[in-house]
Amino acid sequence: MRFQYPAATKFKYITQALAKINDEALMIVNSDEVTIWLMSPDKVSLAIVKIPSISLESIETEGEVKYKFRTDELNKIAKRATRNDILIIESNHETGGLNVVLQDKKTGVTRTFDLTSMEEPSEEYREPKFEATTRFSMSASDFKAIARDAKVVGDIVVFKSQEGELHVSCSGEGKEYLWIMKPGAPLLDLEVDEPSESSYARQVLDAASKPAGAAEDVRVAYASQYPMKIEYTFPNGEKMYIYIAPSFE
Repeated sequence: MRFQYPAATKFKYITQALAKINDEALMIVNSDEVTIWLMSPDKVSLAIVKIPSISLESIETEGEVKYKFRTDELNKIAKRATRNDILIIESNHETGGLNVVLQDKKTGVTRTFDLTSMEEPSEEYREPKFEATTRFSMSASDFKAIARDAKVVGDIVVFKSQEGELHVSCSGEGKEYLWIMKPGAPLLDLEVDEPSESSYARQVLDAASKPAGAAEDVRVAYASQYPMKIEYTFPNGEKMYIYIAPSFE
């Protein structure tokens, strides 16, 4: 198995989010796409990365293969990438694990890292199914600002929608935070099937905002006291979905 990702420095935004959620992940590779699954130990967050073959410079595999790997190790390697590097991940047939290669596009110089092989993966993951009643899009930088703003005030962020408006609020120790969002200021769009209100842990939102550095926009969907679905689309067409459970505190 071998696949080549065109911009290693962009990949680090994905690995940062993965490492924040769990230190172990499952990678599934077939001829059509690379999929990475992982769930936080407390079951609060589920992340899914889908990299279609058209987003890669190349992909080679004989059938479907699965690898369990350490996200913190992959993140450390990705951080070593320069803007000229492409990222290659390939099977290491001697160890049964993976090699991660950073290759300079201009000089051809390569740096190869071993990614620790782990026990045979046995996890079965499923994408959550629920009917969202509120959906909106905004710039990735504005979405990242929500967790940063809330950090000054408290630990729980409340999303409350009504026709034409989305209120994002947080409170704690006599402090209050409120951001009233509307289409065009700063939302790109807003769809409200019915008024919805749900609360999410600020730290979980912060981890879910890590891929914002590699994406322009983010698509968010939720329903009252249901998980929130956060969708990033990256420049080469790859996608990352993060589901976070509501907080009932």
